Amino acid sequence: MKQIKSIKKKGTRTAAAVSIGSKLLRMRIAQLRKGEIADLEYLEYPISVGHEVFTTGKISFESIRAISSALRGFSELTAQYGVDSCRVVATTALREAGNRAFVIDQLKIQNGLQVEILEDNQEKSFVYGEILRKLPDRPQEGNTLITYIGTGSIGVAVVNGGTANFSKNIPIGALKLHDMLGSLQSSTTNFHEVLEEYVHVAIGRFLSVYPGGFPAVSQLVLADNGSSLVAKLCGGRPEGDAFVVEAEAVRELYRAIRAMTPEKISFTYGIAESDAELLYTTLSIYLYLMDLTGVKAAYAPQVDLLRPIIEESLIPKSREQSFSCVRRSTLECVRLLGKSFQCNMAHAEQIAEFAGHLFDKTKDIHGLDAHKRLLIELAALLHEIGYYTHSCQASSGTFLLIRSMDIYGVSEGDLNLVASIFLPSDSWEAASSLTPKQQLIVSKLSAIFRLADSLDQSQKQKLTGIKARLEKNKLLVSAESAEDTPLEEWAFRQAAPFFEEVFGVRPELSVRAASPSTAKQGKV
Repeated sequence: MKQIKSIKKKGTRTAAAVSIGSKLLRMRIAQLRKGEIADLEYLEYPISVGHEVFTTGKISFESIRAISSALRGFSELTAQYGVDSCRVVATTALREAGNRAFVIDQLKIQNGLQVEILEDNQEKSFVYGEILRKLPDRPQEGNTLITYIGTGSIGVAVVNGGTANFSKNIPIGALKLHDMLGSLQSSTTNFHEVLEEYVHVAIGRFLSVYPGGFPAVSQLVLADNGSSLVAKLCGGRPEGDAFVVEAEAVRELYRAIRAMTPEKISFTYGIAESDAELLYTTLSIYLYLMDLTGVKAAYAPQVDLLRPIIEESLIPKSREQSFSCVRRSTLECVRLLGKSFQCNMAHAEQIAEFAGHLFDKTKDIHGLDAHKRLLIELAALLHEIGYYTHSCQASSGTFLLIRSMDIYGVSEGDLNLVASIFLPSDSWEAASSLTPKQQLIVSKLSAIFRLADSLDQSQKQKLTGIKARLEKNKLLVSAESAEDTPLEEWAFRQAAPFFEEVFGVRPELSVRAASPSTAKQGKV
């Protein structure tokens, strides 16, 4: 068990975070000192659940017992440190295990710990935030391609000005790639060509969906748990909290090891055999992305998933700051998606603005948080995508498309909530996929969305100066328009009964005449 220690200082808050990964069980204990996070202890314990899941689909009883035993040791240490909170998360291996429910149940029974399985987008949101923090603090023109190469998946995001406008989670990682294709290594003399072809197809098909073709990239970031190892072997130079790795050095190392067995790589370079197993596949991914972007060098930061998790526990405000950053990227990614489905984005932006305003003005009756506000904005920006594939059944098409999407910072559960907004309230599809609590949330979001959508029924942005206020059992909505608005007023009356059914408040719309100059300002 790898371990580092520091000294605990009394009287300050202490937190721990544990991750159950594919190769390692890790724990970090830290304390808040003068506004800064100080590490107290870091431990690693090797496990092999990744190999098990990627080859058999399940985690064995032996591995469960090993994890449970290690967690007992971790718990003893947290007790000694007087840890105030401990969050236990799991990533790809447990996420993909067919018996994950059983594993979680056993760890709760045997260790008294609630394991949280992070969805791909949750994990990558933490990771991308850490990566952006570690890059050199200097102006960067053009797009940055951030890539996080995990053991079981690869996350990619195109970032410009600190905000992502595109992201994808690719279900292939360094360890999974090794386990899938490893058997071919002894049966062909050109295994490296097979590997390169597979990487090209596996990653390329996901990047090819970028609207208008994959963009030009001026900076490439390649991060993984072994980034420092690759940088060391390639003679990378430190810059800030990252290494700069030359593409030619990566290519030379790849050529040198591609005919070696893991045992020989381990002996030649003095590294652990478990690291040698992944070095080959990791370098093949590095080279594909370097060739794709044409960069001469890439940044390789060492990323620790546990650090942002601990930060959220010790510095509550960091959660809000993190959400604000994720929110900006989420909305930019969704806008790009809307354009790719040829939506009327002027109309979509208008509905998103109206929906956000109505959400804010009715918070006393809906009781939903800022995260749910983001969901209704997503619904507004994507509400027309169903027409792209299902012109006669657009609502069902929108439902199906949104549920299948991969959106930066949005979990699968949240996508289901957003998608369900577009189904009839009595739909069996919504009822079968949502819990009663989720159905209530969808009803509230749907009622607000329908009201907002009615205010631009003509898709001509006729209404400006939208204001809303609650008064007794009424929601009074007022607006200005320099044009006639019979369609909007009719649509509002059609949407009002469902809003009243959900909230017990009757919406009323009043539209007053506005001069053309006032109408052009057109802001809520």
